[in-house]
Amino acid sequence: MSDLRTAAQQALEALENSRVFVTTREKIKHPEGTEWYDEAITALRAALEQPERTLTDEVIADLWHQNGGFHHHFARAVERWLRGKDHA
Repeated sequence: MSDLRTAAQQALEALENSRVFVTTREKIKHPEGTEWYDEAITALRAALEQPERTLTDEVIADLWHQNGGFHHHFARAVERWLRGKDHA
């Protein structure tokens, strides 16, 4: 598991473990609710369910050839791939 994925897992566990305390405390201070807490937990769970992507030599070569060897197009393609927006 990557460092980022490990950190996300730890953050999710911390949020889930402290949810009851924070929710009760926040509802006393802010009666409008703590929807942000549930949204953060949901977002972290969704991110952790995504398969871990590895930028291999093959992926790099494919992105390079798909972009005609133009370094600026290649850089943008790598950025999209890392964000999960480009399924090469």
